[in-house]
Amino acid sequence: MKVNYLVVCDGALRTAGKLNILGLFNIVNVRKLPAQHPFLALVAEINAEPGEHEFFFQFKSSTGEDLAPPTPKGKLKVGEVGLAEVVAELRNFPITKAGFLSVQLVSDGHVVGQRDLLIRKESE
Repeated sequence: MKVNYLVVCDGALRTAGKLNILGLFNIVNVRKLPAQHPFLALVAEINAEPGEHEFFFQFKSSTGEDLAPPTPKGKLKVGEVGLAEVVAELRNFPITKAGFLSVQLVSDGHVVGQRDLLIRKESE
């Protein structure tokens, strides 16, 4: 399995056969901790063997500590071409500490892609 891209964004929607990814970002500024991000979407495109694959996202610190609960497990159906898109929408995403947060896509029990998100605490 190969991840072509994994992004954090404000949202994603499909129109006229195209996936529109809105508001890409890699930094979240917070005034205080803990905090919550009201809404974000995780979007990935993968190449995989045709068939059904289980997936979820997990959120780790640089030391491997869980920083937020993983997303519920989902089923990804990959067609004959071997290409599929994953979209997960998260509401009230918990932010517990500043620093890098690794967003990891796990499929069939293996981390297949990851993206760092910087959580930056604004000075008061």
